[in-house]
Amino acid sequence: MKEPDAVPARAGVRLRAYILGLLCVVGVCVLVGYGELVASRGGSIDAVLLGATHLPPGAMAGLFVLLFGNALLRRFAPRLRLTPAEVIAIYFMMVCAALVSSFGLMSVLLPALVAPNYFATPTNGWREVFYRHIPSWLVPWDPAGPEMQDVSRGFYEGLRHGEPIPWKLWLAPLAAWTILALLLFFLMACIATLLRRQWVDNERLSFPLVQLPVELASAERKPFLRSRAMWLGFSLPFALHLLNGLHNNFPQVPYIPVLYNLNQYAVTLPWTQLHWTSVVVALSVVGVSYLLPLDVSFSFWFFLLFFRAQDVVAGALGFPPRDIPLYPARFHIGYQSAGAFFVVALSTLWLARPHLRTVARRISGRLQEDVDADEMMGYRAAFVGMVVSFALIVAWCSAAGIKPAVAALMMLVFVFVIMVVLSRCVAEVGLLFLQPIFRPMDVWALGAPPAALGPASLTVLAFVNAGFFRDPRNVMPEFFQSLKAADLVGARRRSVALAVALAVFAGVVAAGLIHLSIIYRYGGISLNSWFFVHNPRMYFNEADSILKGGRPFDPSAGLWFGVGAAATTFLYVMRTRFWWWPFHPLGYAMGAAWPAMVYWSAFLTGWAAKALILRYGGAKTYARGRPFFLGLILGEFAAALFWSALVALFGVRAPSIPIS
Repeated sequence: MKEPDAVPARAGVRLRAYILGLLCVVGVCVLVGYGELVASRGGSIDAVLLGATHLPPGAMAGLFVLLFGNALLRRFAPRLRLTPAEVIAIYFMMVCAALVSSFGLMSVLLPALVAPNYFATPTNGWREVFYRHIPSWLVPWDPAGPEMQDVSRGFYEGLRHGEPIPWKLWLAPLAAWTILALLLFFLMACIATLLRRQWVDNERLSFPLVQLPVELASAERKPFLRSRAMWLGFSLPFALHLLNGLHNNFPQVPYIPVLYNLNQYAVTLPWTQLHWTSVVVALSVVGVSYLLPLDVSFSFWFFLLFFRAQDVVAGALGFPPRDIPLYPARFHIGYQSAGAFFVVALSTLWLARPHLRTVARRISGRLQEDVDADEMMGYRAAFVGMVVSFALIVAWCSAAGIKPAVAALMMLVFVFVIMVVLSRCVAEVGLLFLQPIFRPMDVWALGAPPAALGPASLTVLAFVNAGFFRDPRNVMPEFFQSLKAADLVGARRRSVALAVALAVFAGVVAAGLIHLSIIYRYGGISLNSWFFVHNPRMYFNEADSILKGGRPFDPSAGLWFGVGAAATTFLYVMRTRFWWWPFHPLGYAMGAAWPAMVYWSAFLTGWAAKALILRYGGAKTYARGRPFFLGLILGEFAAALFWSALVALFGVRAPSIPIS
């Protein structure tokens, strides 16, 4: 696959670019906060989420503004213009800010801290079940007090006239959860430092989501924006969503559906056992999948159909459907995915053996060559930081009420298995957003019933599940992506890494303050119902059900975990022995997860387009077609930003744009 040519010289990032980037971080936090909470108020996650993906529309909007301003500077004040290295650094600062403002942290964590007080009733008994296990520094309300305290009522119903935001009550919980978030993100940065060379230089993963921002940042010296093929690709999704948006506001305008529900045709047994299966017209994902190796794009649609076939077979054999808790996936498929994740994580280490030996020699001092000179941090610092930050995370969880051994297990599974595999999905597959179909709690359930965790651990884990575990669209993949982009534009990696570190810290602080200001002004109950009503309650409903004996130990979980591990091992063995083997293990691991459920048909389209072009046109035709498919990505995101602006300014009805 042809990528943008890297520039040999390494350019730094000037102080003024960092300052501009921090201003952009605050701007993106405001944009994402209002866009996801206010513009979609009363609705759920069907609205365009400006910060929920690893190519976030909120950051892309900032990039467009940045490039426009840079073009003016190039003409009128060329000495002040930003270099491509600085543009990329600021772009990834905005990406990190968008993620921590959305599913990556604040949009899911803050409501979870208040929900057990606001939604507690004498009927559900949450006060008796949970409050005595919640330390006072974890939440802004008093666990020794009653339900629906003033701080919670104001959070959900809005402040009365003249009533101030209760900042003092939020000071301790915001500080506590910020410490945990920053420790987790630092741990992820240490792991990314130790694995970057293996993924980027040795395995040469494709990093498809990096390519469009790099093309835009390098447009001054490349003809990308003058490509007719790019503008043709741009026009297709933009025209589609323009037409559908006009239809939503003027029904006489024709409409082109972007979602076709296939379950409506499954009306007899065993076909009625099919889980949700739809064809989604996501042209940006078609563009991304064109950039992927064929085995990767093939596997992401093949294994979705493979798992749907399991639904049909189970129905034919008379097995009733049963979902894994809190995910839209069958129980037996969820545990197959868990087994696959563990094997993928272990294979990542196995394949990296030569590189990790070099890392170990550098850490121990036996290798004097400065091989980590331009990594995010030195290998020794990364290793020590990994150990210390992990220990501090376990200590934090223990202080909050989780048993130390439980905290260690949960965080090991979350960071070293789930997040490493999901980061690889971004680096190798270009998944726009990430969601697994199991949590560390489900791994615990392989050996013991969840009730054995105890009420204190289950209570605090309900908060951690909401803020981190279930829908982890956080910044870890950006540690890899930003350094790959730095290579492609010729930037010093540590200069870009410093920008990302500043953005993560500033983004967490700014997003927390901005979100609270928005929420107390409008009242969470009138904002996005997924974030404020459905999502925060389900973790405490689950914990309550477990404590009442609602989830006994199931030995079949271990069986399906073993099936998933064995199948993934087989896929790796075949992949290493036969060059023509078309099945990629990541497709099996993620084939039934929500991203694959939404985008499988787009992967199929992109795979078919690339396969046909390579077969009948060759590599040159494939390279000539690349701007067209990048244009599909750019056009769909431009349409999303266009309609988001109209919603904010005029309150019009936006079309459904499947990019989040």
